[in-house]
Amino acid sequence: MANDPHLDLRVPPIWYEQHVVVDGERDVRGVTFPGVPFVVIGRNDAGAWGFTNTGYDVIDFYTYETQDDGAAYRYGDEVREFQTRTETIAVADGDDVEVEVTESVHGAVLSRGNDGEPLSGSSGRVGVQWTGLSATRTVESIYEIGRSAGVDDVLEALELFDEPTQNFVYADRDGRTLYYTTGQVPIRTTDGDPVTGTRVFDGSAREGEWEGFEPYSDVDWAAANVVPFEEKPHSIDPGYLATANQRIVDDPASYLSEGYAPPFRGARIYERLDERAASDEPMTAAFLRELQLDAVDRRVDHLRPIFEDARSEVAGDAREALDAVLAWDGETTPDRREPLVFAFWTRKLNERVFDPRFEDADLDVGTPNDWVLGRLPADSDWFVPADADAGEPDRGVVAANALRDALADIEEAGYATYGDYSTTALTHPFDRGFLNYPEYPTDGSPTTVNNFRPESNRGSSWRQVVPVGDDAPDAAAVLPGGNDGDPLSANYADQLDDWAAGDFREFSLDAPDDVDVRFEGGDGA
Repeated sequence: MANDPHLDLRVPPIWYEQHVVVDGERDVRGVTFPGVPFVVIGRNDAGAWGFTNTGYDVIDFYTYETQDDGAAYRYGDEVREFQTRTETIAVADGDDVEVEVTESVHGAVLSRGNDGEPLSGSSGRVGVQWTGLSATRTVESIYEIGRSAGVDDVLEALELFDEPTQNFVYADRDGRTLYYTTGQVPIRTTDGDPVTGTRVFDGSAREGEWEGFEPYSDVDWAAANVVPFEEKPHSIDPGYLATANQRIVDDPASYLSEGYAPPFRGARIYERLDERAASDEPMTAAFLRELQLDAVDRRVDHLRPIFEDARSEVAGDAREALDAVLAWDGETTPDRREPLVFAFWTRKLNERVFDPRFEDADLDVGTPNDWVLGRLPADSDWFVPADADAGEPDRGVVAANALRDALADIEEAGYATYGDYSTTALTHPFDRGFLNYPEYPTDGSPTTVNNFRPESNRGSSWRQVVPVGDDAPDAAAVLPGGNDGDPLSANYADQLDDWAAGDFREFSLDAPDDVDVRFEGGDGA
């Protein structure tokens, strides 16, 4: 069982390594969040497990017809008052701040956007409904997974997992495997008919209702209109299975989300697994550790037709750079220039294709992913050059202009190879030299298995590969940093070199001899 969730890379790391032993009850090792007294991702003597995000849609937004100067709102045939309360925020070395909190039948009510400006619209208020606005049993679920003795115990524990929605993978010592998606997923209805959550609903007309859900309460999920546990996407005892945040179900009628990651990473993992399964070589721990570090970017194949269209539009250094990218094998390693040109080119291509249209529509939603870009027809109106007089699409011209933009930016930045750009620059919140981690040129891209995003410093927040069973002791793991927040500690960043080099450390259940703290108590303690 291999797992390497990709999250923000921080100083200290987002995860804290922990080994919890309770005699006769559990022996579990893995990672958790600092201050949480149980393992979230890890292993025990019976099996190993991990999580990645599903991206399921578990939040909705509602507008209202308001009355009484905004103090009340229409809800179907009723008029209800917004519920309000005042909370006091204590400010260190300053005056306390009082904040008025407003709620509707759906949950929290917003009156201002992220920019602090009042929300537009007829009411100027937006209700927010989210599965997290209820009592959660996820803590119980994680606790029981740590105590589990195999697949059957884990399945029972997963039924308690309310929030967040995750891809859960598991393997036990009996050779059984499991994939299940977790969390409560609402079934939205308007006038009793199921609807998707792809728009803002009219809350006064009772659109997009979550029947049986009441925010800020101990929800009876068995009575609520949510996807039943047994109907959530899952696979019990698959021979092998991979998840990399890609789309989970093909049936468009089974709405779960529109927020999946592009399929490049998931497809590359299956490419490697399928090749291995077809060979005479077993799925060893060493193979899975190497697979976690795979840095081949398959976007180059997906976008190749666009790049080829640009070939006749460029000459000189630009033509040389283009031909190098077309001949490139997709390996995003620090010593090469092709992935550097590719990274900047794809970004500039997205900007030239999508940004003008979004700006014209006054939309600030970012650009679509490269999967969308590569599936646009060659004669799509999205490929009309910005300075074209006739307004006719010309994909080659747009791609050539994007390449020139990319090369200009690379020259301005002074980059020569991919490692000059793709570098871990992990800084402490206080941003002091003695607190920050050293910088390392880093393999990978946003769409490789070894997922690294230099613009946002997101990557493998924890790597673990755990063979299960008495005859499979070769368990290994590594943190991108260390397990101590004290910069004077030997464990402040002692795993960072191994993480950056793609090496792992021992991850057994053997307790060390020098345990510093041991809790003991009598009955009930």
